[in-house]
Amino acid sequence: MQARNLPQEECSRILDFLDSTLTSPENFRRQVLISLKEIFGYQRGTFFLADNQGNMHAPVTLNIDHDLLDPYYKYYCKRDIFHPQKVGNRFLRKYVLTVTDIMPMPKFVKTEYYNDFLQIQDIYHEIAMFLVEDNRPIGVIGLYRSAREKGFSLTEINTLQNISAHLSRTLAGNLQMADSQIHKELFESSRYLPIGLIIFDRSLKIHYINDAAIEICHGFSSANSHRNSANHFMAQLFGEKREWQPGLKKIMLSPSLKQFTVNILPAVYHQLQGKEFYTACILPADFSLQGYLNKDNSLRSMFSKRENEVLDLVLKGLNNREIAAQLFVSFHTVKTHLQNIYKKMGVKSRTSLCYKINNQ
Repeated sequence: MQARNLPQEECSRILDFLDSTLTSPENFRRQVLISLKEIFGYQRGTFFLADNQGNMHAPVTLNIDHDLLDPYYKYYCKRDIFHPQKVGNRFLRKYVLTVTDIMPMPKFVKTEYYNDFLQIQDIYHEIAMFLVEDNRPIGVIGLYRSAREKGFSLTEINTLQNISAHLSRTLAGNLQMADSQIHKELFESSRYLPIGLIIFDRSLKIHYINDAAIEICHGFSSANSHRNSANHFMAQLFGEKREWQPGLKKIMLSPSLKQFTVNILPAVYHQLQGKEFYTACILPADFSLQGYLNKDNSLRSMFSKRENEVLDLVLKGLNNREIAAQLFVSFHTVKTHLQNIYKKMGVKSRTSLCYKINNQ
């Protein structure tokens, strides 16, 4: 990342932002908008995907009236000055565009798009960040402010420009992963198991890391951020020469003397669109799936019969609504049982519960 002409405080915020967006593919776009709000203060935003023809679709929104998406698609999208088909190749020279990059503000406020669509949403200032792969847009992030707020400063534009390349790469990787149903099933089924999964490319850039891998990587590093601890783990795994081939198997010992087995395999979308991705599968050396699902009865004795049923389904990766359907109880009842289990185990989250159960 090159953060040119930015103060140190802004560079630190960029690093915080990049770390906060290291999440699962299905949560990535939502997390980007949340992080833009929490770290940079952008209260309203949209995150569209763009197809090969430049059509925008599948929006994720933050503080935008969802009911307005229908008229946008039916009529106003073709009048949107930031629509990829209208912008042309401007985004190749500058990934972050403001209204004045397209037309003068006096001309903009006379457009039908502004008067009949944006103004009723109290939007005056608008900025678009184009996420690009192979010289074509694959996503567009829109950020919005009212006329009562300040316009976008040069520092803000430079900051967004600096993070655009990272978001482009991550979104491209996520879209490639989404092309494989096998990949989705693999990560969903392993979400709450102590199996660490890291997707990376030939340069060892991490494109995805699950919760278990984040926890394991923290055990190998004192770094505060997920990103730094994961990169530190990868550096230890491959060493200085970085000479490896798929099929590599290595035993690693953490500072706490816990042993892990790491297997390097081609990812399920290996060489998709000409790009190579790999999976580091990290397991505790003594891991047994059967043992994981059938813990000692003394542990189970602290829970009621229904709590044990809920716990079993949590360990299998089911979410609260799926558990409610399986047990024929309400969503609220499942939440109550789960909170009781958390309290008895001294944890505050689903992931922490699974790790603690596994390590009893």
